[in-house]
Amino acid sequence: MNAEIYFFSGTGNSLVVARDIAHKINGKIIPVVSMLNQEIITTNADVIGFVFPIYDYKPPRLIEQCIKKIAHINSKYIFAVGTYGILPLGAMKKIEQDIRARGGELSLGCVVKMPHNGLGKNTFSEDDQNVLFEKWKIMLETISENIISRKKQKPEVMNIPVHFILSGLIFKVISPLIKILWQAMTKGWDSFSFMSNDTCDGCGICVKVCPMENVKMLNNRPKWLENCALCFACLQWCPKESINAGNITVGMPRYHHPDIKLSDIMKQKKIVKS
Repeated sequence: MNAEIYFFSGTGNSLVVARDIAHKINGKIIPVVSMLNQEIITTNADVIGFVFPIYDYKPPRLIEQCIKKIAHINSKYIFAVGTYGILPLGAMKKIEQDIRARGGELSLGCVVKMPHNGLGKNTFSEDDQNVLFEKWKIMLETISENIISRKKQKPEVMNIPVHFILSGLIFKVISPLIKILWQAMTKGWDSFSFMSNDTCDGCGICVKVCPMENVKMLNNRPKWLENCALCFACLQWCPKESINAGNITVGMPRYHHPDIKLSDIMKQKKIVKS
């Protein structure tokens, strides 16, 4: 099998998923961030995969941009895997539409629950995380076998009421969601803007992990521009925990996948040579 997996990851969940699948199907992983400056992405692979975190119930803009650049996408077997923390909703239907708009077909679209790392994040113990990681290992076997056999099935979409009721998720998310909505109504969405506090030592890691070049150093402190990917990499990888999204994340436990290093996230910007 000649397979390429285009991935994007802010805190490592999607990178682990991409790596695991690539190992099973003998594929190559390619960071989407490294390809954004190319007008056309040419590939000889007959299998193309997209692995990404689900933000705001849809694929990140970077993935949508990548899909638009891949040449002859209509001749490929295409799969997609999205990682999510709260709800994936119709993210796989959205990427199916993006691929179809280019003349391609999404043959396999799956979602994988991982520790949540954005607004509304709940505390995950190490045991909680390990349960999710073990569930992924089980899913990996099925997903990999389906890719190898070129299986086709409808994209995975979550039934909201059933999932909320049966999983008990409603009791876990209602409190943080009320807090977020109350702040948005009383202070506006700008109150969630990224900022650094006085513990910042100007190390510049936030600049190095930002996939959109959206963070610049000014007077030895980070400044955020207007092209955020909402990946939370700057917040989660800050060694001093100096970065917050307004005050909503103050005291929030930081998270990145235990199998992923800071250097792995920074390497996404390296240009991939064909």
